[in-house]
Amino acid sequence: MNDLASIPPYKIVFEEYPNYLYALVHGEQYGYEVLAGFLREIANECKKRGFDQVCIEENISGTASEDDVVRIASELADLGFRDIRMAYIDRFQNEQQEMNEMGQEVAVEHGVQVQIFKNQIDAENWLSKRGSASV
Repeated sequence: MNDLASIPPYKIVFEEYPNYLYALVHGEQYGYEVLAGFLREIANECKKRGFDQVCIEENISGTASEDDVVRIASELADLGFRDIRMAYIDRFQNEQQEMNEMGQEVAVEHGVQVQIFKNQIDAENWLSKRGSASV
């Protein structure tokens, strides 16, 4: 029996770079459960492959609520990102910039090194500078 409810509403494509794991997330649904699901999966993949840095590029057209963003950002360390440096790219950044910046602030306050970028080149430059401050 195939349970469609167990199929996540997103797809993650992983690619290994010399200093970080790249994760491209595709989907249309958004919200706390979706965010927690793909972020937990990405953190687990980083650990499995031995990476302590990740570039997450999000290609999800839906928008999360402010409560969901604050909740997920405050839980990033518990989801597995305590020791993983994260560069985050949102393909819909223009529409969600304020929400992303708020999420970054909350995550940093909870001890997660995360920075938001508009493209992979800038994200990669940040990831290559190990000693950089997160903000």
